[in-house]
Amino acid sequence: MKKILYTIAVCFLVLVSCEKLDSLLDTKNYSKADTSSFPRTEKDAEQLVNSAYSTMHSLYTGSIFKINLFRRMIASDDIYGAGSKSSKETTADDRLLAPSSDEDNSVWKSFYNGLFRCNFALESISEMDDNLFTGDNKTWYLGQVHFMRAFYLWEMAERWETFPLTLSTQVENMPKASVDEVYAAIAADLKDAISMIPAKYGYSKDNNLAGRATKYAAEALMGRVWLFYTGFYKKADMAGVTKSQVISWLEDCANTNVSKFDLEKDQRELWMYSNEYSSGFAYGVDFGTWAHKENLHWVGNHSKETVWGVHFSYTGSGYNRLAEWLGFRNSAQTPNAQSYPYSAGGNGNASVNPLFVKEWYEDKDYGPRDKRFYGTILVTNKSKIAIAYPWYKGDIELPDFKGHDSKEIERTWFYTKKYQAMAAYSDGAKTTLKKNFFNIVNGSISNSAKSGNKNDAIYIRFADVLLMLDELKETTTGMNRLRERAGLDPYESYTFERLQKERRYEFATEGMRFNDLRRWYPETAGQIIEKNQDGGYLEYLGKPNTYKELEGRSFSQRYALTRGFWMIPQEQINLQQGVLEQNEGFKDGQSYLFVDGDLPY
Repeated sequence: MKKILYTIAVCFLVLVSCEKLDSLLDTKNYSKADTSSFPRTEKDAEQLVNSAYSTMHSLYTGSIFKINLFRRMIASDDIYGAGSKSSKETTADDRLLAPSSDEDNSVWKSFYNGLFRCNFALESISEMDDNLFTGDNKTWYLGQVHFMRAFYLWEMAERWETFPLTLSTQVENMPKASVDEVYAAIAADLKDAISMIPAKYGYSKDNNLAGRATKYAAEALMGRVWLFYTGFYKKADMAGVTKSQVISWLEDCANTNVSKFDLEKDQRELWMYSNEYSSGFAYGVDFGTWAHKENLHWVGNHSKETVWGVHFSYTGSGYNRLAEWLGFRNSAQTPNAQSYPYSAGGNGNASVNPLFVKEWYEDKDYGPRDKRFYGTILVTNKSKIAIAYPWYKGDIELPDFKGHDSKEIERTWFYTKKYQAMAAYSDGAKTTLKKNFFNIVNGSISNSAKSGNKNDAIYIRFADVLLMLDELKETTTGMNRLRERAGLDPYESYTFERLQKERRYEFATEGMRFNDLRRWYPETAGQIIEKNQDGGYLEYLGKPNTYKELEGRSFSQRYALTRGFWMIPQEQINLQQGVLEQNEGFKDGQSYLFVDGDLPY
């Protein structure tokens, strides 16, 4: 009997951490069981469904480099890797390199863990008697698991392209599936999710519904995957799924009377920086923040604009580590008067590309009158900005901020505001300064700029549904809704260039740009990214410099080899005993390792 060498699938894994997931999904706790007596009841079935979600939550409390959302941010032309000299993973990802041959080994195992949980749940629940379930709960449970399996397969496909495709708990030591086989499996699961999850489960914050997949999330994910597959691989359809079908599904999702998903009134209120504790609104006091001046009020987790995301409960376990790595830093890595209301306790692994800031700032159709500009770009250090960026005449939110010269290696003084950890005072009298406002919401949450963040990780926003429809139908309907929300005049007609710019600015620093460029320009995306970021001003350990490519391993050269995919862990190659083949760009002689001293500063 062959071993499952590329996974850690064990029957008991489906039962691990389910109690933690229950709290994350705002549902009940159930006692653990073993597979000899499990599942037997509807509660057992729901626990299996929860286990299918749990892998995604666990990724966020582990190494952030497991998260495709983060990696896509870093690899795009929005953001430089930045961070410190010890942050080799970020600097490597920024250049399509690897800091070690097994950087992805733990996430490989995690994704196969997630697939196994989905497969076990699908097989077990399908075999249960229909009479054990209330109403249409059986199909609701199965539909959710089909969605989660499709989501894991998509995350794996965009990371490694192909891999052993396990759609059953009875698996063998298999080679990679073909690209078409992978996407056919994703399409089949999403079609099942669309048909099986009852339409009544649209947007809701009700207990036991927040954070769960809906048929509308499946429709939106189908659009995301279809656009990438047909664009990147130059196909007319995806496993028989046609453009007209995708449009129909997206229109169903966009029908707010049905799905209940919709735009929030202000995009800036999707992000933690608008929370009322940091601004002072919660206490009826003005703490002098930008969010208070703009009268912003955070909509909170699981907003009606989040069609799909990883949901974190204020009372459950688990937290979102994106802020830890995207958050900027000062020397003490703790908030002070120069950094407030931001925690300044992150690792600084994401300085915004100043060439991108300049392009947006000077765009006659957008510029700083676009509410999203200052809602996305955090400008710091007045003296540095004046010297390095004479073209910039706009607002500087943190004029006196000082970074950490002895640590930071690609600092531009521009940071992304989205996902920043936020400090807050415990009361209107400023008695105590907390590193994380979530600690004020719930005192049991860690008072840490790293482990205390409980904000959702957003994968698909309603805005994306609107723009996918515009792209497919060549209309301005969605673009103009977003432009109106951003305080801009409407477009009179559709052009592809306008659609591209609207996507770039609406989703700036959210991890969308990298795959957008890949699907629009499969062969030349690397050249575009290299051109858009090379030569931008930065500081290396406090000294002025410019962003430089690695000699013989420029971004365009690496993209030509890898096509934007990453390395299969070498341990898995070894375990597969020649059955599993390494991806291009990470084979012997292809100089894929990034080590200390490689940066040309």
